[in-house]
Amino acid sequence: MTAAIEVVALRAANRERTVLDGVSFVAPWRAVTGFVGVNGAGKTTTLRRIVGLERAPRCRGGVARVAGLPYAELVEPLAVIGYCPDVLGAAPGQTATQHLRALAARVGVGDAAVRRALAEVGLAGATGRIRTFSLGMRRRLAIAGALLPDPRVLVLDEPFDGLDPAGRRWLLERLRAHADDGGAVLLSAHALDEIEPLLDRVVCLHAGRVRFEGATDELLRSHAAPVVLVRSVDQPRLAAALRGAGAVVHGRGGGALAVRGVGAIEIARVAARSGVLVTELTPRRTTLSAAFGAATGALE
Repeated sequence: MTAAIEVVALRAANRERTVLDGVSFVAPWRAVTGFVGVNGAGKTTTLRRIVGLERAPRCRGGVARVAGLPYAELVEPLAVIGYCPDVLGAAPGQTATQHLRALAARVGVGDAAVRRALAEVGLAGATGRIRTFSLGMRRRLAIAGALLPDPRVLVLDEPFDGLDPAGRRWLLERLRAHADDGGAVLLSAHALDEIEPLLDRVVCLHAGRVRFEGATDELLRSHAAPVVLVRSVDQPRLAAALRGAGAVVHGRGGGALAVRGVGAIEIARVAARSGVLVTELTPRRTTLSAAFGAATGALE
């Protein structure tokens, strides 16, 4: 089956630097794919390329396909793929309804779809001009624009920015449901640990190159060693013994030791052999942000 999104060898550059250097990955159906990277990694350029907004002279090669076709070859592209940009780009003097009506006219849907989208993002009662909107309201309106034609594919650039906790929970649930219903989601985000439960797959972009592509669990297993927090009656002695056993040991606040490379059972054995009484032994779950840092840093 054709992937929802297929990106092949994308290249882009400006006068100062190479922005994309052969970026390739897929975003499958029935999955939420996280597109992660530090600022300047090339995420927004890639997403804009997928939806046909990046052209020459920046674009230097490669192809991006949506449901098997380049965006320009889709018969009704706006009905196939919904795009939430990182910046709303709406006329500040318009209302939310006016903005969505203009989008609806391009997509070929009516006022019922506009009302539905506004209600879904919590802007049904927003009658003021967009210039008066908070960052969170602007973000909700951008999401409404992506949802307006009920497309099968969603591409969202930093959709959680500015949302309050209730809005973030709603969006997490909405995107999960979209994928579970057979659609596809590709999103970029900074708060990796918050969105980790949502993500089926991760694409790590760094300096214009893909450094990891695969299942989220695979990234967590292969690129971030588990951490165990340890306290004892003799921290220096225990730290030396653990380093002698091949562990990586760092000090933490409150006098704890952060230990990588050996598990809790082996730490207990080392402490027993060294005659050190352990007062705390707490395995810590690996975070997606730590795994991302390890995946990108290891290949620099």
